Amino acid sequence: MTTPATQASSEQSGAGLRLGSRLRWQGGTYQVLALQGTEVQLGCLDAEGQDARALVSAVADAADYALLDDDGHGIETERVADSSGLSLLSADELQRVRQWERHLREIDDGVLPDAEEGTAPRPGYDPGRFTVRERIAAKAAELKALGFRHVSVRTVERRRGAYREHGVFGLLREVLPGSPWGRTDERVVKLLLAEVAALQAESDGDGSRLFDRLQSAVERAHPDEYDRLMISRATFYRLLERLGIRVESLRWPTKRRLDEANGAVSPFTPTIALRLGEQVQIDSTGLDVLALGDDGRPVQVELTAAIDVATRTIIGAMIVPKTPGRGPRGRRVGGRATRSFDAVLMIAQALAPMPARPGWSLRALAEHSEMPYADLVACDPRMAGAAARPVIRPRTVVVDHGKIFNSEHFDDVCRMLRIDVQPARERTATDKAIIESTFNAIKRRFSQYVVGYTGSDLARRGKHVEDGPLWSLNELQDLLDEWIALDWQQKPHSGLRSPFLPGLKVSPNRMYATLVAAEGHTPLPLTPRENRKLLPFKRLRVTDKGVTIDNRTYNSEALQEYKNRHSGLPGQGKRWQIRYSPYAPRFVWLWDHREKDWVEAEFTHQRLIGDAWTQWTWEQATLAVLEDGGSKEDQRRIAREVSALRERARRGPDPQQPRPPRLFTGPALDLDVPAADPYEGVPDPDPATVVRAPALPLDNAQLLSIGPPTTPPPSEETPDDDSDEPEPAPLGEWTGSRSLHGSAADLFALIHPRTPAPNETPQPHDGDIETTEDGHTA
Repeated sequence: MTTPATQASSEQSGAGLRLGSRLRWQGGTYQVLALQGTEVQLGCLDAEGQDARALVSAVADAADYALLDDDGHGIETERVADSSGLSLLSADELQRVRQWERHLREIDDGVLPDAEEGTAPRPGYDPGRFTVRERIAAKAAELKALGFRHVSVRTVERRRGAYREHGVFGLLREVLPGSPWGRTDERVVKLLLAEVAALQAESDGDGSRLFDRLQSAVERAHPDEYDRLMISRATFYRLLERLGIRVESLRWPTKRRLDEANGAVSPFTPTIALRLGEQVQIDSTGLDVLALGDDGRPVQVELTAAIDVATRTIIGAMIVPKTPGRGPRGRRVGGRATRSFDAVLMIAQALAPMPARPGWSLRALAEHSEMPYADLVACDPRMAGAAARPVIRPRTVVVDHGKIFNSEHFDDVCRMLRIDVQPARERTATDKAIIESTFNAIKRRFSQYVVGYTGSDLARRGKHVEDGPLWSLNELQDLLDEWIALDWQQKPHSGLRSPFLPGLKVSPNRMYATLVAAEGHTPLPLTPRENRKLLPFKRLRVTDKGVTIDNRTYNSEALQEYKNRHSGLPGQGKRWQIRYSPYAPRFVWLWDHREKDWVEAEFTHQRLIGDAWTQWTWEQATLAVLEDGGSKEDQRRIAREVSALRERARRGPDPQQPRPPRLFTGPALDLDVPAADPYEGVPDPDPATVVRAPALPLDNAQLLSIGPPTTPPPSEETPDDDSDEPEPAPLGEWTGSRSLHGSAADLFALIHPRTPAPNETPQPHDGDIETTEDGHTA
């Protein structure tokens, strides 16, 4: 039988073994059945395993040894505790910890640790008569009687477990106040931190939402202990303050919260590279500048750059337009951003000297810089007349998880050039902190001085930026290349120090001159035939019409020799490798792997364009044709639209057209009440009862000479009031104003005067109305 003293000696050996403990050892799962001296008896819990008996040291020192909980998960054990915490306690605090230790040891041993040998256990603490739960209950009642505050059976049980697990050092957080989370259970703190991490990528909110989510998490994880574990709302906010979580940070923009969560953790370890091209970091970012696109319209631009860590040299930088596409996902047309081919083109750019452009400053030339120009020209004649930017061949490139860097095309080209691709950790900007810092410097030292600068977001953008003069994409690329050679490469960098004078900051070109002198320079010139291998490709079958790529047909006499020919490659049949350039899609090239030669073919409708064009221009023209009701299979119409876009780009942006103002009517509200139909209920007329109007016995000349009747001149003889109304003069003798006035009824009255009825009183004319003396009409 194992005695408590023997078991205690086994626990003090550092193994942490106790009777009934579960552990993992030698690839199996066991339970401690007996402890005797330095040996332990293990019962195997696996179906096909066997029991074992071994030394405690052999079990505890095994590589896969771990104590397991009831669910089979490993329990972290501390072999050697840190005793320095006891020296920081005051005399009163140390006394309280030691006092609790005495009471907890009495629960396990039955007697106090300072009791004389042979002392009998006090009532309620004899291990041979009372269970552990009964002894814990007796101790809780005793401590309450002694005046201990907030002492329950659960409190004593929890502190006993902490003491058995970590010794007296486990009582520091249990007994003494001032822990990072106060009296809150550590499991609740872990759930709170998990909810805070889960909210980093979600929409912003306030503390009340986080409190509700904590309640749900505690109820899911510990449904039986929810009432005891869950903290109040006031304690929740105090806990956030203890943990250093500001409530206002929950309402930060999502990007800011993610950047804060994934930021560097001190102490910071800088990225170090001692050789040229040992590590090159590549990334893309918005340049915060508007430029004129191929269609003459303002467009945002995106910068993709590569920087050598050892020298801080920007070995490649490429500007591309950035526009959203149109259409449903999977069939979107017209979108443009950095693509895998752009990244490949930038890698190829880094392997060749950058030629200087006409009009550049002489200080931007390599021969006037700190680079060893004469030695470089001797190694690589292409350096003659080149810009002051070194040629550095990358050995390892660090990229993020963007689609352009995870593409097969980018990976295949890097492998072909013997460049290792090392992906950074997701949302960990510190893995490529140098390129991120370089982007900030480019925006601060270049972008804000360029016409068309927009600022980092809409809140910082100036008014009418797109209405001012803008650079074209090619002109903006030239400006950036000159700035890199003139400013970036020749200005001392704070991250570069001279190996001879560590206190002296040096420029990227000076650091390159130092390192290239130590390891030399081996150029890698690529011929045009080799450059074609960097282009993206498709495997297509050659027909009598040629080949079709992105709804464009290419054909030539040389290409027709491969019509319906088998490629000889297993699994490819009659499909051949066709390479094409998105920046010069006029030609495509078929690779004949048998003859090791290229076969060129031209776009069949190139004559309709007659100018240089790109894949992006073709997509914009396709979008215009589709919006006009056309089909993307109509190559001739799209080619003509490409030519129209190029002509529009040469003319520049369209003048601003004034738009007529439109009234603001607010929300639609039906206010019109339908009017009653005045003809409702009236029967349709019967054509048989309609009387025809009398005809005019006049020709056109007489009709136009008829005018309305005029008042005849007064005569000397005034007719009597009782006299009849004078008859109208005959039509041929009537004279009046020669104009066509009045209504049709007046005209018919002149020709066909109406005969009054016998009892009808004739109505006087306007001129016959008289007024009496009292003001009444007669």
